[in-house]
Amino acid sequence: MSDAGYRITFTPRVSVSPEYSDNLFTSNEDKANDLITVVSPGFTAEIADRTCALSLSYDLGYSCYDKFTEFNTLRHNAKLSGWYGFSKNTRLDFQNAFQQTEESVTKVEEKAPGESVSPLDQPKKHVAEKEIVRQTREAHYTDTANLLFVHHFGEADLLNVKYAYNMLENDDPDVEDKKTHNPSADVTYWLIPEKLNVKTGMSFTRNAYAGTSDSSPYWEEITNPSFGMGYWFKPREFGIEASYSYTEGAYLDRSAGFNKWYKSGKPSVSVLYNSIPYHVNMEANLTCTQAEYYDAEDDFENWYGRIKLSKKITDKFEAFVQYAHTIMEFKGEGENYSVYDPSVGVSYMLAEDLPLTFSLGYFYREREINSSEAALSVNGNIGKTWSFSRYGSVNFSTASGYDEDFFGAERLGFGVWYDAKSTAKYAFSKYLSSDIFGTYRRDKYVDLETIRDDETKELGSGVTFHKDWWMIRCDYTYRTLDSTLSENSYEENRIRFQIMLTPPRPIRLNE
Repeated sequence: MSDAGYRITFTPRVSVSPEYSDNLFTSNEDKANDLITVVSPGFTAEIADRTCALSLSYDLGYSCYDKFTEFNTLRHNAKLSGWYGFSKNTRLDFQNAFQQTEESVTKVEEKAPGESVSPLDQPKKHVAEKEIVRQTREAHYTDTANLLFVHHFGEADLLNVKYAYNMLENDDPDVEDKKTHNPSADVTYWLIPEKLNVKTGMSFTRNAYAGTSDSSPYWEEITNPSFGMGYWFKPREFGIEASYSYTEGAYLDRSAGFNKWYKSGKPSVSVLYNSIPYHVNMEANLTCTQAEYYDAEDDFENWYGRIKLSKKITDKFEAFVQYAHTIMEFKGEGENYSVYDPSVGVSYMLAEDLPLTFSLGYFYREREINSSEAALSVNGNIGKTWSFSRYGSVNFSTASGYDEDFFGAERLGFGVWYDAKSTAKYAFSKYLSSDIFGTYRRDKYVDLETIRDDETKELGSGVTFHKDWWMIRCDYTYRTLDSTLSENSYEENRIRFQIMLTPPRPIRLNE
């Protein structure tokens, strides 16, 4: 970096945050309340020029309990991130975040308006995981690392190399520790520009679970190579894509005490048509998954097909209709079923690069033996925060659907899920603003011996005063979990008052 080309900034901060909880140990019966005061100094240091950037953020907190003083402890929250541009076409992004806390429920901070989005911030798929309900205030540690190398070696040719690491460790022996390693790579290469392309990829995942005081440790490894080709008979108007992916997994069955395996092949074909004069798009795809297990009684064949028609009615408004169909056939004792899944939706451009999408569907699962089931699906999203006036903004997303989780050591079978979140903000003046936020999540899996049905709701609001170095905020949060296991169900009310002292803009250390 040249002296004239780089910029160094430093942002110190210190905050005092008293917080009251009426259910400190997230208990369903014996609720305990307490007032926790957290004193937290911290800083963010950044150095950047046109070819690279590095940012380090660290907050040290001391939590002081009014009643349960035995839980007084230090908290640590650190994040290192950056990127380096080797050339115009080659870039490396990295990020590592570490947190140590005794809080029973932690929240991921939202990005501030205007904050840049990192290439590492990929859209997250729905994952069928049970929420960890912590009924103690013992410390737990999380460490998340991501590395992404991107190289463009042609007009549309691309190489991606990724690595992701996640770690969770708990002082509580009743909560399971977990480590995940996930390296992957994929290449897209156009043999004939705008006509013929090939895509190939490989990923590997290893999950290691340490076990708890009443369960043994186990591990799982998944290898997933894939290959695909696409041919456009008329560039950007009519094309066909075909792909094949193979999955091989191995895991320690902790109930049986020995290793088991599974493998599957997944061929897929898609047709895409875009009628530019009539503003009509058509997408159709067909996928077949053939799975084999250590125990042949678990083998199955799954067919999935989907067709979508969309019509651009105006420059800003588009409507679509879609139908998807699933056929599941088990080779052993599993119960066969079919899923009928029609839906309709619209997309509207609120502003440039700001689409609003919404769809409504109804899927019906017809089972061979047991009672069939049906549910609504609701999906919607604003591409980013929408400022509907000079003073107000809103952001929301909602997603729903059905899962078919038939692989791995902890497979859940068929399930229905809903996931929604929204935030609205309004500025009453230059210094005073308010917000309201809410989240909702439900996971229901009916193929298990004991049906799992977990529902989590959170609703809150806050008022913020921000002038010069001072930021004062008061907020309230209500959270509830209704679980199939009654001992995991709880509701909690939190009230927090925060005073923070920080400069209104980063301090420039070099001129």
